Amino acid sequence: MHKKHEKSVCCKRKIIRFGNRRRQCVGCERTWRVWQKKTGRKRKRISIKFVESFFKHEISSMLYLSRKKKVSETFVQNKIAKSRDLFLETTSWPKIPKGDLIIVADAVVEVVEKKWRTVYLILVRGVNESDAFILPPIILDGIETSPGWHQAFIGVDSGILARAKAVVSDGHRGIILEALDRGWIIQRCHFHLLAAIQSRRSRSILTRHKDESLLTFKHVDIVLKCRDMDLVQQSLNILEEISWISTSRVLRKILCGFVTNHKDFRSYIYHPNLNLPVTNNTAESLASIIADLKRRMRGFPTMNSFAKWVTALLKFRQTIKCNKYQPS
Repeated sequence: MHKKHEKSVCCKRKIIRFGNRRRQCVGCERTWRVWQKKTGRKRKRISIKFVESFFKHEISSMLYLSRKKKVSETFVQNKIAKSRDLFLETTSWPKIPKGDLIIVADAVVEVVEKKWRTVYLILVRGVNESDAFILPPIILDGIETSPGWHQAFIGVDSGILARAKAVVSDGHRGIILEALDRGWIIQRCHFHLLAAIQSRRSRSILTRHKDESLLTFKHVDIVLKCRDMDLVQQSLNILEEISWISTSRVLRKILCGFVTNHKDFRSYIYHPNLNLPVTNNTAESLASIIADLKRRMRGFPTMNSFAKWVTALLKFRQTIKCNKYQPS
């Protein structure tokens, strides 16, 4: 005979209902509750707004928040870590625009767990756009190397690399080799060149090599900006002579490399249709944002924490300004 009504598990007797969830066996009078819930207060739902407020600087630091809320710093760290993990799960990377692209690349080297770690940053910008889109970073052990850049570019979607026409960088050998292998136009950063020269031949009025400094910067500026190739060639000849007679070994090396690769610094003139920026300050700005995050976090205890925080920060940023530059 088919039993229509549910019987108690203990005595197989009739069950009496008390309210919506309470039940009792008529045989042994044992009671129980169906659809049991966890004891204690309900856990608060995790929200991504907490970590977003942290990235927006609405929360200056975890130490400040713990003192303000009168809770332990560990409690705040755990709460914001859960918010960060939820943010990583629910937030997607930005969609890359269609058409030809320009790559801006740079690396950030940090010490985590007493070891060097390098974050390889790759951004892409549409030829006629003013914002660069951040791609997922590659974080590897050790300092910035050519094999590291090779691995970083392999991790980029092949469709994006196929549409890339040029790369803007500080001239690291790994990036240059990738650009040559893939047939990209190379635009070297002007700021890094000028800063390197400034470190050896300052333009300050107190410098001991004022004449050499002024002469060097004058002709470097001509090579970087002038469209008259006769003037450019004359300046290259003068810079080559300075590289022979200068008392600074580092300056001789810098000028020798500049004379050899001067065309890579003038790609924005040769290819005006690409609207190439003359510096990789876009990636440098992103590196500064990562450094500021490290300061506010007071360092990263583990490699896993470092990778998650950097990835979450870049996902939050999505894009960063990358202005087009054309010489007057």
